[in-house]
Amino acid sequence: MSAQLADAFAPHPEVVHLPLAQLAGALPLGPTLRLYAITDQPGLYVLHAPSLAAQGAMFSRVVALVERRDMPRDRVVSMNAIVASARRFGEDPAGLTAGNNFSTARIAQFFDVAQRQHVSLTEGERALQTLLAQWGLIRQEAGEGGMTWRAASAHDFLVTIPGTGTGPAGEVIDTEVRAAILSHELGHWRYFSDPAYAEACRAFWWHQLTYTEREALTEELTSMGYDPSDRIVIDELQAYLLHTPARFMPLADVPGAGGVDIARVKRGLELSVRNAGKNAGQ
Repeated sequence: MSAQLADAFAPHPEVVHLPLAQLAGALPLGPTLRLYAITDQPGLYVLHAPSLAAQGAMFSRVVALVERRDMPRDRVVSMNAIVASARRFGEDPAGLTAGNNFSTARIAQFFDVAQRQHVSLTEGERALQTLLAQWGLIRQEAGEGGMTWRAASAHDFLVTIPGTGTGPAGEVIDTEVRAAILSHELGHWRYFSDPAYAEACRAFWWHQLTYTEREALTEELTSMGYDPSDRIVIDELQAYLLHTPARFMPLADVPGAGGVDIARVKRGLELSVRNAGKNAGQ
């Protein structure tokens, strides 16, 4: 780890408690590591990483385990495998994702799998493990086979966004880009925390879209490196269509009989979610 990255992981970073409406205005302008506990959204935590590189140092192998295409779900891969996967998609390993979202149970699973596999953590991963344990989001417990990592609560959810600046491959993260990343990642929180909303998204996917539309959308997302499982694809689709500003939304129309009209899909998903909300209020 470079000296710059080492400096980013200062011990005992600040934890700020605030409502979600105040989060955007409270984000730091500099390379600051900070955790936000969102007081009016119980279970939601937002980690502001000092930079895209620092975020990647903490999360690249977690991302690989949880959601990356062609990566195993039952073991932690080597950093060489991460680099090779990133290159296949024309990415830098630090920029596998611009932001992240995980239940803390998923993160604890990563550390537990690595421990059972006797895989050494990177410095960034050790820093993440230490921070999450300090903040009380994960902990070690005695299990049948020895000590295991567990989430403190099944309802806790961590969103991560990078600080502003230039990434290792020249990616520019300015305040507008960071805001777009945050909006997208908070869409995943909505899907995680609102069962009626999530069910409306799943129902739209399975009952309103045609097979060819589902196939085309899955292909678009897998070409971006996402795992093709329905668990990942539906969640990413709603986050891109409903929570990502149009300028940063990567999904595109696919012409032809086997294609997809993104604007039509977005309108349909919006209607499905809106109707679900009305039904929930009755």
